[in-house]
Amino acid sequence: MNIRKNKLLFIYSFIAIINFTFNTTAFAAVKNSISEDAPLYTFINFTSYIYNNYKTFIFIILGIICISLLDAFYCLVVKAREQSKYLKDLDLERERYFIVVEQLNDIIFDFDITEKKILSSSKFEETFGWTLNIQDYNKGFLNELKIHPDDKILINKITDDMKALNKQSIIKEIRLMKSNGDYLWCELKLNYIQRENKIVRVIGKITDIDHIVKEHSLLKLRSEYDQLTQIYNKSTFYEKVKNYIIDNKNDNCMLIFIDLDNFKSINDNLGHMVGDEVLKDTANKICDVFNGTDVIISRFGGDEFCVFKPSHSISFIKDKISILCNNLNATYIGNNTEITVSASIGVAFYPKHGDTLESLIHKSDIALYSSKENGKNQFTIYNKNLEIEC
Repeated sequence: MNIRKNKLLFIYSFIAIINFTFNTTAFAAVKNSISEDAPLYTFINFTSYIYNNYKTFIFIILGIICISLLDAFYCLVVKAREQSKYLKDLDLERERYFIVVEQLNDIIFDFDITEKKILSSSKFEETFGWTLNIQDYNKGFLNELKIHPDDKILINKITDDMKALNKQSIIKEIRLMKSNGDYLWCELKLNYIQRENKIVRVIGKITDIDHIVKEHSLLKLRSEYDQLTQIYNKSTFYEKVKNYIIDNKNDNCMLIFIDLDNFKSINDNLGHMVGDEVLKDTANKICDVFNGTDVIISRFGGDEFCVFKPSHSISFIKDKISILCNNLNATYIGNNTEITVSASIGVAFYPKHGDTLESLIHKSDIALYSSKENGKNQFTIYNKNLEIEC
């Protein structure tokens, strides 16, 4: 329908010809579409009707495309009967969709940002004990989902990166709060629908993975710790110390190598159960003396233990290790037998005695051997002369 004359007059004539009830928003949009600074084309989405002489609508107008360059309007019109069938089919598909959604173990939600409406499967309330009620995506979406504060920061960053990279979905493992205040590990998948660089719809899927995450965490802990003493095992000690050295190359650190004296006699005469208790006592005593977040303590194997930490003054180190030697000197009684267990200790400094973990272990082991040779129950700090003695 071409309009070469008075454009504003045409709008009113156009309305009169098709005889439909224009809402004010749609009318204003049509009017703006013929202004001097109007875009090349405008699509106005609305629903209206064309009636016959018997006041029965026979056509339905679903929208108008206004093309300013051609001075033309194009209407999308369908027959009423066809539209009715279309709506019935749409309702049926919608009903099928929600039936399927309700059968899923996953939680599905659909947030229409423009209309400020959200639909979610009933399983959401069953799982978390509260109902989604989001009014403003930009201000309330993450808050309403009750994401753990640490995870919310990460989700915000990922969302910003996603917008910058023009991605339309993200998947992340996060913690969501239940009504009782507990957090549940979930996999959150968000699919974004954008129009003109603005998010207009968010479709999400939430999968309960709490038991999987906790099981993996437990397995990871078991793989990192010595099961008897509950301190790091040898492989974890290697990993953490090497990472520390890489990240803190300029720090002065020390490695303390500890070997129990007479431990074999405990196992041979008092039994392995007593031996296990001795090892647990030893680990606890080491942790009591060398406490703090900057200390890495490990059962290195058998009756050997290692401590790695940032070093202090020589006098401080000597005082600490003297206390440890005194605490580890203990007598165990059983089967009419008394056995005294003590510790021989070797100390090496980073980077003075070695700039790798392997070299520090080697030097501290040499110092430990010297402690054994000189009567046990003492500590020795590495020096080059010890290698000559060995």
